[in-house]
Amino acid sequence: MKGLSISSVWKVLKWLPPFLLRRIFTKQRMAELVLIDVRPRYEYATVNLGEVASFDFWLQIINLSPFNIELDRAELRFWCGGTILNAATLKKLPLTSGQIAEMHISENIPDGHAAQIARHTDNHQSAIEMDMEFNCKLHDFAKSTGHLGGVRPAFLNQQTRMHNQAN
Repeated sequence: MKGLSISSVWKVLKWLPPFLLRRIFTKQRMAELVLIDVRPRYEYATVNLGEVASFDFWLQIINLSPFNIELDRAELRFWCGGTILNAATLKKLPLTSGQIAEMHISENIPDGHAAQIARHTDNHQSAIEMDMEFNCKLHDFAKSTGHLGGVRPAFLNQQTRMHNQAN
C-alpha cells in the first residue's frame, strides 16, 4: 500500500459494475469531488463602470472524480456595492478526471446598478454564489458553491462614472 497512488485506485474503481459505482459515487459525492472557486492568480474579477458597464469573472474548476464530466450550464450571482448582479452561461466545458480548467463569465451591468456600485466601492463586501449542472456517464449532478465572500474585484472607470453622474 505504500506506493499506491490515488489515480491507480480510481482506475481500479472504474472497473466496477455501473450499479455499484452509482452507489459509491452518489450525486452528492460527485458534487463534493468538483471544486469551484475564483482563479487564484492574476485578476480574477473586474468591474468596468464605463459607459457600457460590465463585469468579468475567471473561475477555476477542479475535477477530483475518477470520471470525465461536462459542465452543462452555470449561473453566477455577484454581490457588489449593494447590488446583486446575475450572469449565466450555457457553454459546455468538458473536464477529464483530475483536470483543472478555467471558465470565463461576463455580463453587462445596468446603468442604475453601475451608478450604485460606483458610489459604494470603497466599503463594499463583494461575494459570489454559483450553481452549476454537470453531465457524467454515471449520472448528472448539480453543484452549488454557497456564499463565497472575500471577492476583491478590480474596478475600472469608476471615476468616469462618478464624473458623468455629477454633470
